[in-house]
Amino acid sequence: MVGDTAYKTPAIAKKMKDDGIDLLSTYSRPKTKDGFFLKREYVYDEFFDCYFCPADEILSYSTTNRDGYREYKSDPQICEHCPHLNQCTLSQTHVKVVTRHVWQDAVEEADENRYRYDLKELYKYRKETIERIFGLAKELHGFRYTQQYGKAQMEVKAALTYACLNLKKLAKKRWKTRPIPPLFQFLLNIYFDFSNICAENPLSA
Repeated sequence: MVGDTAYKTPAIAKKMKDDGIDLLSTYSRPKTKDGFFLKREYVYDEFFDCYFCPADEILSYSTTNRDGYREYKSDPQICEHCPHLNQCTLSQTHVKVVTRHVWQDAVEEADENRYRYDLKELYKYRKETIERIFGLAKELHGFRYTQQYGKAQMEVKAALTYACLNLKKLAKKRWKTRPIPPLFQFLLNIYFDFSNICAENPLSA
């Protein structure tokens, strides 16, 4: 499966791995603040289940939060006198916390797929075969102007519109190869009804 970085989440990566599907995505830029150590500079030891900071001190496992991230914390008595403290954390208690998702292994495998020659060439076709032309949304789905009041209503319209574009692509893909499934036909009927309502009275759709 080829997708941008928004699809390289632990849940999607784990699902792809369990289904035997290779997930191919792009490089994710670090989100660390300027002047601080990057997360990759904290080395994970799988055998002892701990992290090593750039000063070669241990961050031990503490707990797993509700989002599925395992938290590894440093010893504040050691960090308090560390010369790299200002590059590590701004915590008032001098505790550095590094998180690792319970399905992080699947994400790391997806990262490694970027270096596979049999998959690397496929990503070039993502922009050509996956995302439909945005001009279709403007010309055929009223995206030249805001047709609803408020951000929430526009979010609903945008979600339905992009779902419709994907349904169009699926219909085109399967038109000559197999009959339309009943569920897909039902979704197409909803799409056409929604399009007619927007065309007749866009502000109340």
